[in-house]
Amino acid sequence: MTGEEKRRGRLGRGGNNGRGRGVSALATLARLRGRVVVNGLRGVRRESVLKVLVVAVAGGAFWVGVLLASFEGFRFIDDYLGGAELLAETLLSMFFLLLAVMLLFSNAIISYGSLFRSEEAELLLTWPVEPQTVFLYKLLESVSFSSWAFVVLGFPLMLGYGLSASAPWYYPAMILAYFAPFMVLAACVGGVVALGVAAYLPGWAKRVLGLSAVACVVVALSLLAWIHGAVRASGGVFTEMWLPRTLGRMSFSRSVFLPSFWVTRGLMEGARGELGEAVYYLLVLSSNAALGVLVCWGLGQRLLRVGWSRSRSKAGGRRRSGESRWVLARWMPAMRLLVSKDWRLFVRDPVQWSQCAILFGLMGFYVLNLRTFSYHLSLPMWRDLTALLNLAATSLVLATVTTRFVFPLPSLEARRFWFLGPAPVDRGTILWAKFAFSLAAALVVTLPLVVASGHMLRLPAAAIVHHGAAIVLVCFGVSGLSVGLGAVFPNRREQNPSKIVAGFGGTLNLLLSIAFVVVEVGLTALPYGLRLMQADGGGVKLGWFLLASGVVAGVAGLVPMRVGLRALRRLEF
Repeated sequence: MTGEEKRRGRLGRGGNNGRGRGVSALATLARLRGRVVVNGLRGVRRESVLKVLVVAVAGGAFWVGVLLASFEGFRFIDDYLGGAELLAETLLSMFFLLLAVMLLFSNAIISYGSLFRSEEAELLLTWPVEPQTVFLYKLLESVSFSSWAFVVLGFPLMLGYGLSASAPWYYPAMILAYFAPFMVLAACVGGVVALGVAAYLPGWAKRVLGLSAVACVVVALSLLAWIHGAVRASGGVFTEMWLPRTLGRMSFSRSVFLPSFWVTRGLMEGARGELGEAVYYLLVLSSNAALGVLVCWGLGQRLLRVGWSRSRSKAGGRRRSGESRWVLARWMPAMRLLVSKDWRLFVRDPVQWSQCAILFGLMGFYVLNLRTFSYHLSLPMWRDLTALLNLAATSLVLATVTTRFVFPLPSLEARRFWFLGPAPVDRGTILWAKFAFSLAAALVVTLPLVVASGHMLRLPAAAIVHHGAAIVLVCFGVSGLSVGLGAVFPNRREQNPSKIVAGFGGTLNLLLSIAFVVVEVGLTALPYGLRLMQADGGGVKLGWFLLASGVVAGVAGLVPMRVGLRALRRLEF
């Protein structure tokens, strides 16, 4: 047997046992991916020490903050609220259920892109590798890209619960043991969805994913309205019947048929030292994850090549000419055309705008129901606090969205720089067009939310204007950070935006954006705190604090843009 025949045998054609061949090939591909990851980690040593320290310190601070908040929150529930165990179980069940839905959609989107839109999958399907092996390999890749945030958020949350419940010493290992099959099960379901869409709805892939996301928004809003009905029926928040009615409306999350409940129940039993019950739920979760892997193995063998072929051979629909609409385009500035191009690409991809619709749709539903909770009848101090918290929530969501969707834009543009580079367009115009697109889109969504929040809380006109100016400055700062750092840390090897964001530059951008939002919201809240400390409530000028916020936003937005412009002008194509 020649060396080439041996290599082909190891990758899936040699031997007698088909499943054994597939496992061997999967192990080979997994080792290859592991080597790529190790080489990437080694490349961190070539990065600036300051960059690594900033990311490490900010990430550690976030992790410790979640841990302390979880510990204090569960201890408060245990000390001051009745039915602490039922309340904690309901909250954790809802938390894991929502995360399961998010992981499902994330894995479906990433799996579809990595299976049917990547050059690596196309190359692997021409090799002597069985299709089910390629499918499982891409599912493994999807888990690594989609679930790291789940681990970063969920581990300190459950560790804080374990500390509040005086869990045994092995509880951290138990948390990781539960998370692994939970992530695998979500990846299997998402991968099956992506495979089914490609095989049976090849021309409707983006529409199906977009409509599914919109359906999730509708279901989530209906759920909130249903829970809100319990609040109204009990006479308001924190009344005697509020907690029992609300828990009753959320009892569906504790269904024994949901994997999220298995995780919740098993980790709660493990925190109390009930090792037998904890192992039982872990085995239930692991067996279902193993079943999901077997289902993916069988469906991958039957449908992967069919789905790949149909996704590539679908007939293109009739394109409407935009000549009449853009007949004056030759007289328009280049930036306007570039912004229009980015806008069209965004609108034509339901996978992107549906995620934004989910996040900001939930925020809008909450803002429109503020008066239901009677916050506008509270003392001025509580109204100001609620408005500031709404401003902070909107700003943090915006920071997440710009990191997810705006940061990858310079990298995606860099892949096409062989075309844009020789064009009679200044490179600075290309980058400023990204900034203008991000700023305009952010203002259209966030400014009405903040103004509506102030109106629903019946804040004074000056306070509404102050909060509106603050969100404008936040939009300016996070847009500059995302576009500028996206040009500083381009990734021309990836076509998937979610993978670009998962790199070092995306992580740094998210951390700096969150830090900027914290500073801006703090400067916005400072004058209200000073007024409370003064006897007459006056003497505090909002203008000076707004000026300070403007300086911070200018530095946060313009400095990264300047550095990004310098990096873009040095870019070779």
